[in-house]
Amino acid sequence: MRKPRKMILGFLVLGLILGVGVTQTGMNYSKNSSTVVAHADDNINATDQGMIGDGKTDNAPMLQKILDDTKNEDNVTIHVPKGNYLFTNAELNAIVLHSHITFDFDKDAVFQIAHGDRMAFVYPSPNAGYDGGISYVNWNNATFRGDYTQDDGQSVFVQSINHAQHVNFNGCTFDNAESPTGHYIDIDGSHDVNIENSTFTGFNANTDFDYKEAIQVDYSNTKAMSYHQPGDAYDNLPSYDINVNKNNFVPLSNASGTVKSFAPNPIGQHVVYAKGVGGIIHDIHFTNNYVQDAKPQLSDDGANIHFVCVSNLYISNNTFENKGALGSGNYIRIFNTSPTVKMSNIQITDNNFVNLDPNNRYVYFDNTKGAGISGVKVTGNKITSSKSNIPFVLSAGMNTGDMTVSSNTNNKNVTVKPTDVKNTTKLKKLTGKYKSNKATNKNETYVSGLNSQYAKLNAKAAKNYSLYNHVRGHANWYIYNQKDGWANAKKSGIVYVDMRATADTGKWYRIRFSSNPNARKYWVRSGALQFDKITYEDYERTMNPIKNYPMYSAVFNDSQLAKAAGTTADLGSKSVDITKRARRVSVWNGKTTTYYLINNKYWTRASAFY
Repeated sequence: MRKPRKMILGFLVLGLILGVGVTQTGMNYSKNSSTVVAHADDNINATDQGMIGDGKTDNAPMLQKILDDTKNEDNVTIHVPKGNYLFTNAELNAIVLHSHITFDFDKDAVFQIAHGDRMAFVYPSPNAGYDGGISYVNWNNATFRGDYTQDDGQSVFVQSINHAQHVNFNGCTFDNAESPTGHYIDIDGSHDVNIENSTFTGFNANTDFDYKEAIQVDYSNTKAMSYHQPGDAYDNLPSYDINVNKNNFVPLSNASGTVKSFAPNPIGQHVVYAKGVGGIIHDIHFTNNYVQDAKPQLSDDGANIHFVCVSNLYISNNTFENKGALGSGNYIRIFNTSPTVKMSNIQITDNNFVNLDPNNRYVYFDNTKGAGISGVKVTGNKITSSKSNIPFVLSAGMNTGDMTVSSNTNNKNVTVKPTDVKNTTKLKKLTGKYKSNKATNKNETYVSGLNSQYAKLNAKAAKNYSLYNHVRGHANWYIYNQKDGWANAKKSGIVYVDMRATADTGKWYRIRFSSNPNARKYWVRSGALQFDKITYEDYERTMNPIKNYPMYSAVFNDSQLAKAAGTTADLGSKSVDITKRARRVSVWNGKTTTYYLINNKYWTRASAFY
């Protein structure tokens, strides 16, 4: 609430009597005290109040004091002059904000975090409900900068927003400071959050958490929060009215131009809380943004933009481009996991998809577990790629009447294939009697791998083994008849393998009779296949990669199936430790290929070093 003019005048007179100075900005402060005496519409110079931009002094306690001293005031602006303002967690783990505050950063004014330290900016919510938190918080031209070192790990800044409203980030930079297990901005149970004209760089993700987004749009729930403020209330309310417009999500690059640290996945969420009884995420606008080289999501269900149980989602006029990153499994995945929640109005329009080359498809709608996804519109998008056989839109568990897919073109101005809803109900049989068998397996585990890996059929595979639509014992499994099942087997006996499974009924592989990843897939028992012979030995060297080769989680064509893990270009010019050597003898042509294990983590061909 604003103070009356007479009260402000009273403070000024009192200041003259007590020897209190008056700044040019109209902010009063005591020459003998750092206590801020703020009034409505006052400006505070951060350095006048004790913050030091020397890159050495911890500024967390002083910034918190400024905030505490102004928490009952309206429309306070903190002006941050040029300087490098270090934050550590030596005294504070978080900066607690309040309503009606604006941060204005000068050019080259930076909030810095280093040496693996973490600092949260907390938007507290002592009460439940959409009005339980703070409101009217603005960040203008702010820079939040971190670093990553092998010794210290990733330093982190995070905005932890619970039940807040009217929050704006304009012209901000979030640079190399995202948590490997979290986000730059957590928007939980909040609304009217606007992120515009800002830049997000660098994502040094732990491999188990590489699906995390720069901007998470989520629910007010303890599991969703990056930081738990004591006394905060949580009620599973969903966020809504989130606008992310005209931002850049880009990688950090080496001097050679190769990717040093991937761009963050831009936006999304992965969980619906309390079964959506308080509503679901809605009214999300991701528009006019540029995303380059986002962290590849290599699983079959992986996606750089992922939403589950969402409505009124607009992804429009963006450019998604890969220059140095591999393709993900999918680029956009919209998933309904709830048998009671109906999703509606999903629009993916007028975007550019440039050299993404996903392993599975560009856009995937999955309603196999949900109560429905309707009002889907995918129009006016343009795909630039040298690969023309990658599906643009696929869906599962949906009706064609719920989708409009049209006017999407490739770089040759040819209309791309419209939606394919062949998986909407159950897999189609080839010929023969379809058996709707019940599930009998209690245990099933699946592991996917590169779809270019191969194996050789045993000489009597067609005679001794059947082909299945799924592993035996899975719900609705059935056997293809022998004629249709093996009709496409090549004379070479080579089949392509992209997934393995272990179930109560044994060990299985999913195979294709064509190198085309979209060819029909079959399941067969492991005994039908012969993989490359691979021998291993200890081999210790320190070497520098000089060629750009793919890296894998295992030796290519290992029976456990290798996953893509980037390229040797991701290693930069640094030397690496070689700890093992493997020799692979191909079942296809008998040739031997040597592989090295890099830093006890990834395998690549030895010729990358010669």
